[in-house]
Amino acid sequence: MSKIVKKAEKLADEILESEEYKAMAEAEKTMDSDEEASKLVEKVESLQKKIDQNRQDEKLKKEMSSLQKTMWENEKIKSFMQKQQSFSQLMSKVNKKISQTINPQDSGHHDHEHNHDHHHNHNHDHDHNHDHNHNHNHNHNHN
Repeated sequence: MSKIVKKAEKLADEILESEEYKAMAEAEKTMDSDEEASKLVEKVESLQKKIDQNRQDEKLKKEMSSLQKTMWENEKIKSFMQKQQSFSQLMSKVNKKISQTINPQDSGHHDHEHNHDHHHNHNHDHDHNHDHNHNHNHNHNHN
């Protein structure tokens, strides 16, 4: 195994030990164990698939907007989404640091971060096994 891949695995292990990841994983467990929150997340995922198949349907988009508002009113979902956003910011910083090191000329004038996260498409298919196969599908639409 290459030295770079080994270092990537070490980085992945460090990320799994980060406060941001642990807080997100704990909030996700809490959310998943709550029947109301789980049903809401399932509704959003189902509706998102319908929207993906028919992007022109304004009725579906309005329904999604309403559902997202309801999600933010659910404390367990809100907590998860906030912690997911913190984790996403950590991952952005990691990616930015790697990119800046590889392409120092690209790091010029863009030192401030834009982390405005208004639409959350929660994809619930991530693997929490510690087998170095870290698949996290956290989708954010940054507007």
